[in-house]
Amino acid sequence: MENEVRERLRMFLKGKQSSNMAKELGYKSSTLSSKLSGARGIDLAFLCVVLDHYTGLSAEWLLRGAEPMERTDITPDPELKAVCIDQAKEIYRLRQRIAELEEPKKEHA
Repeated sequence: MENEVRERLRMFLKGKQSSNMAKELGYKSSTLSSKLSGARGIDLAFLCVVLDHYTGLSAEWLLRGAEPMERTDITPDPELKAVCIDQAKEIYRLRQRIAELEEPKKEHA
């Protein structure tokens, strides 16, 4: 399922042609590239960030492939979007910190 989601996500983002896409989503470009290439997993926090940033993208299409790709019932809630983005950024920051803290353990093992 993750590969299908990744492929649909790549298809959608290909049409966006933004040179600052990773920055707009709050990720490093290397992290975004690795997620889209399959080198890193696509997690729920990442999907929430994408869906919150691209409010026209249908979650139903992204996750299940159900047409259409673009939503027609959009009523954006800026407060909710800000909360979700903040939470996703915090999750990302904490994951990076955990990885940093685990790094010395690997060196001593």
